[in-house]
Amino acid sequence: MVGFQLGSVSRVGSAFALVVVALVAVAGPGRAQDPKASGQDLPPEDSRKSVDITVQNAVAKVGEKAVIVARISVHDGLEITNSYRHRLTDLSSEDVEFERQVVRGVIEDGVIVFTVPVTPKRPGVHPVHGLFRFSYHYGNELDIRSARFEATVTGTE
Repeated sequence: MVGFQLGSVSRVGSAFALVVVALVAVAGPGRAQDPKASGQDLPPEDSRKSVDITVQNAVAKVGEKAVIVARISVHDGLEITNSYRHRLTDLSSEDVEFERQVVRGVIEDGVIVFTVPVTPKRPGVHPVHGLFRFSYHYGNELDIRSARFEATVTGTE
């Protein structure tokens, strides 16, 4: 019985590998051309995906409003996409009240800035989670990205 199961797994694995190879072969020709062939120089792959996210946590008395400020900046050679609707969504925390569930980002000096109005409901440090959605480009190449948002709101008495 064990030999049969191993044989089945091996056959399934081989079939899966064959499907993957076939898909890569079919999808390969439809991929974008080499940027150097089009005369466009692109930065190295690592730098094209690089962004810096900074978060200024909030502190306020329980029941009073405060603001979390988050900033996304891109590395040299990349530019924030002006026409994209940069946003912070899926905000959640057990002991923090949010003024809005979706916060739009504003571009200031080449950086996306998110201001998140919050109100602590209880004393203590409360984690806040969410999801950034943003876009940047290099020449004609556009990247739409998402990243986790993590901050804290400290409620004082």
